[in-house]
Amino acid sequence: MGSLISDLRQGFRQLIQRPAFSAAAIASLALGIGLNTTLFSVVNAVLLKDTMIAEPDRLVEIYTGLNKDFPQLTTSYLDYLDIRKNADALKGFAASGYVRGILSGGERPALVTGEVVSSDYFDTLGIRLAAGRPIRDDESVVANSAPVLVLSHGLWQRQFGGRPNMIGENIQLSGFDYTVIAIAPAGFNGTIPGITSEFWTPLTMVDRLNFSGVQTNADEDPGTTRLERRGTRWLFLKGRLANGRTLEEARAQIDTIFRRLNADYPITNDKVTASVVPAASIRFHPMLDGYFKAASAGLLTAVGLVMLIACANVANMLLARGASRRREIAIRTALGASRGRIVRQLLTEGIVLSATGGALGVLIAMWGGRALTGLGVGMLPIPVSFDFSIDRNVLAFAVFVSAATALLFGLAPALSTSNPQLVPALKESPEGDKRQRITMRDALVVGQLSLSLVLLVACALLTRGLMTARAASLGFDTGPVSSLSFNLQMNGYDLARATAFRERVLQTLRGLPGVVAVSTASRLPLSPDINISTILITGRHTAADDGEQVDTVKVGADYFTSVGVPIVAGRAFTEEDVKADRHVAIVNETLAHEFWPDGSAVGRHLYEGTFNSTPYEIVGISRDHKVRSVGETPRPYLQLPDAPSRTIGLVVRTQMPAEQALPTLRQALRTLEPNIQFTDDASAEEVAATTVAPTRIGALALGAFGALALVLAAVGLYGVMAYSVSRRTREVAIRMALGAERRQVLAMLLGQGGRLACAGIAIGAVGAAGAGRVLRSLIYGVSGFDPIAYLAAAIVLLLVALAANLVPALAATRIEPVRALRDE
Repeated sequence: MGSLISDLRQGFRQLIQRPAFSAAAIASLALGIGLNTTLFSVVNAVLLKDTMIAEPDRLVEIYTGLNKDFPQLTTSYLDYLDIRKNADALKGFAASGYVRGILSGGERPALVTGEVVSSDYFDTLGIRLAAGRPIRDDESVVANSAPVLVLSHGLWQRQFGGRPNMIGENIQLSGFDYTVIAIAPAGFNGTIPGITSEFWTPLTMVDRLNFSGVQTNADEDPGTTRLERRGTRWLFLKGRLANGRTLEEARAQIDTIFRRLNADYPITNDKVTASVVPAASIRFHPMLDGYFKAASAGLLTAVGLVMLIACANVANMLLARGASRRREIAIRTALGASRGRIVRQLLTEGIVLSATGGALGVLIAMWGGRALTGLGVGMLPIPVSFDFSIDRNVLAFAVFVSAATALLFGLAPALSTSNPQLVPALKESPEGDKRQRITMRDALVVGQLSLSLVLLVACALLTRGLMTARAASLGFDTGPVSSLSFNLQMNGYDLARATAFRERVLQTLRGLPGVVAVSTASRLPLSPDINISTILITGRHTAADDGEQVDTVKVGADYFTSVGVPIVAGRAFTEEDVKADRHVAIVNETLAHEFWPDGSAVGRHLYEGTFNSTPYEIVGISRDHKVRSVGETPRPYLQLPDAPSRTIGLVVRTQMPAEQALPTLRQALRTLEPNIQFTDDASAEEVAATTVAPTRIGALALGAFGALALVLAAVGLYGVMAYSVSRRTREVAIRMALGAERRQVLAMLLGQGGRLACAGIAIGAVGAAGAGRVLRSLIYGVSGFDPIAYLAAAIVLLLVALAANLVPALAATRIEPVRALRDE
């Protein structure tokens, strides 16, 4: 222990004695460790942070599958009741669906997200309420009969000041009074990370709130309400295994239940399957977890490359410092110090550097976490945010990275420095440092440059794809188009009031100055919500076929004028089509050509769901436009007349850009309903931009990482060149004394750095090819081997390398030969 403390003291002395070296090394490590720790805090929040659920290994998740494309979706309320009644391998169920409501009582009505849940939700999850009682079984039987509510700890503190007498009070949610029966424990925000639930109320209260979760609907469902429609699937379902029961038993029982449901309810449950998976293996959803894990692995790999470059930089610095300490090491060796003892001392000095850099890196990560906390992902109909603060997992990761870094950059220099040639070292002769054809320092710099090229090429590919996507034709002009949507169910409207309000909204907006056209629509093209229908066509399908799945939208009259998509054949919808709920349809060019290649689709018929449904007559064909993403190939698109609903989506075309029109549109709607809460409020340009958000974020992140890597690599290359020039002072002096011109000496010295840069580019190009394959799904209209991207990255790298080489090379050409030889 005493020798370790002595080594640590010596390490700190070395830092203090060489402040410039120490500052450069610590800064490199702090940036690398800070970036890695910050990104790990993101991965930790998204994939690893505890959700407070007790014994998650005893929980299972139950999903309903419709077909091979959608094998794991939500479950209907009636199917859930059948599972609950007949699956005795499970002793408790946590059924839930996300809802939103308007909470009154504060200074301004607040839009809050919560869940409708089964009565044993908290017990099944093992969550102990901070105060009050859970929802009772009798409060989860009759629709709208039990307006009781559990408040989240955060909402209790924020909205109600943490009042101790809150239990038993009434609060108003979406126009109805609810009695507060409990407060959830601090830190529990629901079961899906990132989606913060602020209240919980019985499943049977769902129709009084705005449903905002994942839902599918079966055609021709005989039910009238959400609770009565077996084909409306909207519940996330977890079950806890009974004592002594296994996952296989639960699967077998639920499979049996679903086979019976297939036979008993062919309209809603034909071919529907069940999927039972361990809850501990699921973070968000089986269909999403793979994407999150792949994205996290990709970002960690990118930042890991920056960390490797930083380590190579510090290793190069230590090698240079080791060369200057040859005499010191030789004396210690001559006095009897073993090589192992010297290696330990040098490694300890590296640990001191790494620990200091790691401490600063944690501070950087704390700042980065605060900057990222609350960052939302606008890909769901409810707000998504994560807490990226530092916890034990993140601190443990920072310690591990710091320790691994100390070994990574410290071991090779320590081994190299600890074995000097004694006689030349004691004489301080340069002969002990004769230049080899390829030194360790050269290899480190080549590695830095090659890793930098990988990051630069990846950034260039994403940037090229982003530019290509932005230049692509969308099929309509997004500039003057605004999208606004709201759900009047949150304001307590029934269907009749909501329908009348919709007519007032359309009349009011059409009367505003500068408004060209207004229509309703269930979605705007390129918005993240996707609606899919199964269609069948006589002569193409039989009753036994599954049909074809196509994207679908429900729209009002003037929709095509509002969006700016022309009708190329037939006609658009009329007001009578919408008000009378006529079974007419408009298809796009791709759908028309795909299903009726031998003639016009106008006048033809298609069925939605089954041949037992009322057919839709096609009355028009619209021009193709982008539906899901900017980079997609044309896809079939079905447009149906909008139906009365409490959810109202508006598409407004104005004479001015949408950004200028939106404030006026919002004010006009709030004049009609002061407590309106917009669930969507954006320009069509903003909506379109969300489809390339992953590419844009990737390009920005890799661009930042690539720039940092390039700076670190340039510093490393500069260090190698400066050191090389210092060791070749005598050679340069002799050459110049013998008549060599400055440009010849400059070319000779630049040639060394140029060879290193070219080697780095050649090796990096191989790694970049692998990165291009990984990024293919994010690149629009650009090959993973795009020559422009590779050339641009190589040119940037060569220019930076030239600058790093030029400074020490120019300094060498200013050497006075006589003075240099005299100094030697």
